[in-house]
Formats: sequence, C-alpha cells, structure tokens
Amino acid sequence: MRTLETLIKRARKDVDALAVEMRRALETRGEIIAEMAACEASIEAEASMFDGTPMAGLGFAAFLDRQKLRKANLDEALKLAEKAHAECQEAMNAAYAELKKLEHLLSMEKTKARVEEEKKEQAVFDERSSQMFGR
Repeated sequence: MRTLETLIKRARKDVDALAVEMRRALETRGEIIAEMAACEASIEAEASMFDGTPMAGLGFAAFLDRQKLRKANLDEALKLAEKAHAECQEAMNAAYAELKKLEHLLSMEKTKARVEEEKKEQAVFDERSSQMFGR
C-alpha cells in the first residue's frame, strides 16, 4: 500500500506540473494572438495615414514587407504554441488516467485489507461463541 501511495503522490506532482506547462502554453498562445492583432492594427493605422505620394509609397511598401515577415513568424510561433498545448493536453490526459488507475488500485487494496480484517474478527467471534456453546 505504501508503494501505491508514493506512486500516487508522484502522479499528482506530474499532473500539477503538466497543468502548469499547459497554462504556459495557453498564455504564450494568447500573447501571440495579441501580437498578431497588434500587427493587423498597425497595418490599418499605417494604411490610413498613406497619402499616395511616391515617397510614402516606398516607405509603406517596406513597412508592409516587414509586417508580412512578422506575420509569417507569428503564424509559425502560433502553430508551435498550439502543438505544445496539444502535447501537454495529451500528456496530462495520460498522467491523469494513470493517477486514477493508481487511486483505484489503492482503494481496492484498502477494501481487501478491510475485508480480511473483518474475516479475522469474525473468526475470533466464531471461536469464542463455539467455546461458550461447548461449555
């Protein structure tokens, strides 16, 4: 029983650690999405200030190229963050299932020990009653 309790403690720590990792992955994903929205907003703001002059056109074209590169990098980072979140979710599901299996085994062992104790107690009572009946 002691071994199962130790394994349960370790499994709980694993689940907790994975929950922290999952939260970090979600926070990272949220930050990337916010950065993407800021990128879109800056493009819209620059487009609204574009006056159509050739010099402004050159500057705006360079700005758009940088923003396209930034957006591509953010898209890649978002894919990685979503992949990390999915992997954490899978690992957490597996760790949680393992934890529940261990808890079930511990419960079964405790039930088995309780039943054995009750059998021993009943055997003592039966022995006493047979001795009393024999007198």
